[in-house]
Amino acid sequence: MFKKMSIALLFLLTGCLHQPRDEAFERALTVYESHYFSILDNDRFLNESNYFSLYVEKYELSNSYRYDLIIDQPLVAMYDVVVVMVENNQDFESLSVLSPSIGVFDPYVNLVPNQVNSEKGFPKGILLSGTSTSPQLQLKVMIAWKDYYKLNQMREYYLIDIDFLAQDVIEEVEIEDGLNGNE
Repeated sequence: MFKKMSIALLFLLTGCLHQPRDEAFERALTVYESHYFSILDNDRFLNESNYFSLYVEKYELSNSYRYDLIIDQPLVAMYDVVVVMVENNQDFESLSVLSPSIGVFDPYVNLVPNQVNSEKGFPKGILLSGTSTSPQLQLKVMIAWKDYYKLNQMREYYLIDIDFLAQDVIEEVEIEDGLNGNE
C-alpha cells in the first residue's frame, strides 16, 4: 500500500512540476509562430534603421558557415526587444530547428543609449547567431520594441542577403576541441 501511494505521489508531483513549464513553452511557441508568419507575410523591408545599428558578420567553418546578426548602438530607448528571424523563407511547419530569436523564449532585453548593465537586462547590444551549410542565405528579420513608457510598440522588418563566398568580410574560424583550445 505504501509503495503504491509513493508511486502515485511521484507521478502527481512529476506532472505538477512539468506542466507550468510546458504551458509557458506552448504560449511562447504560439507567440514565436505569430511573429514568424508576420515576417513571411510582410512585403516591405528596410535596409537600415533610424533607431539602431544592424549588421551581419559572417564566418567560414570547416563544413558550414556561421553568421552573427548584431543589433547595437541604439539611438532611442528600446524596451522589451523582440527579434525573430526567418532563414530562406522556410515554411514554419517544416522547421526542424527554430530560427534564432530573442525575447520570445527568454527574458526581454532593453537597449538604451549610453546605458549598459547586462545583469539588469540592459546589454550593449544583441547578437543572434545561426549556421548554414549553403553558401548563400537570405534572412528576414523582425525587430520589435516598446517605447520608454511601454505604451507604443515599434516594429521593423529587414531583408538581408548573405553570400558567404563573397570576399568582402569573410573570416575563417578554426573550431578546436576542448575547453581551453590547447588540446
